[in-house]
Amino acid sequence: MTTTTDRDPAGPTGPGDGGFVAPSNEDARERLRMPMVDAMRTQRAVRRLHTDPVDLDLVYELLELSLKAPTSSNTQDWVYMVVTGREQKERLARLYLPLFRTFDPLVRRGAKTEQERRAMAPGIWQAEHFADIPVFVIPCYRTGMKHRSVGWPQISVSSFYGSVYPAVQNLLLACRAVGLGASLQTLPIWLTPVASRILGLPKGLRPVCVIPIGWAKGRYGPTTRRPIDEVVHIDRYGNQPARTPAAPA
Repeated sequence: MTTTTDRDPAGPTGPGDGGFVAPSNEDARERLRMPMVDAMRTQRAVRRLHTDPVDLDLVYELLELSLKAPTSSNTQDWVYMVVTGREQKERLARLYLPLFRTFDPLVRRGAKTEQERRAMAPGIWQAEHFADIPVFVIPCYRTGMKHRSVGWPQISVSSFYGSVYPAVQNLLLACRAVGLGASLQTLPIWLTPVASRILGLPKGLRPVCVIPIGWAKGRYGPTTRRPIDEVVHIDRYGNQPARTPAAPA
């Protein structure tokens, strides 16, 4: 559905707010020199976005970088749908909002603390302003004998999504570097046949996720994660030998 952690902590804002000046493409390109470790440590799902346009030339450059990711058997059967037209965004919003309004009360009831409830605010803002977001990038992948979005064998399903998400992560890191906010969403295309019709996708080409993109409001990381010694198991589950943590790089 949609990621529910690491949402940006900025306060409420609305579309068309003044005072923001987007960086030039030259400035954005210079930001791509950010050390990879800095981008990785500070990446978070940024959902509150300025509604100013994002230059498509810059989007193309970031997408080109994202395609340096590997795919299963080097098939490279990917397609990016880039949605900028208001009419198309509104059609996707009409698909998304009823689903969001169905699941959001369940998520709210599951929030146990005030901090968890506050963390939901950026996702609510994004849903309410979905059609105002400047750019949607929708990665798609072609299905076949080796790659299936659903069904059996499981290795075909794993290979399908494993051929898409490395490129998605590349894109998210590139957006972080240049100052664009982005997040990975799946709920807007949960009704895949309807989303495919809206996008005019040919048979056999499946949308995988939606990445709403715009100049970021609020802050990036650092993010909080569980200690690595709680996550790593050696050779078999439950084997977590004590170790002396290495000094931070």
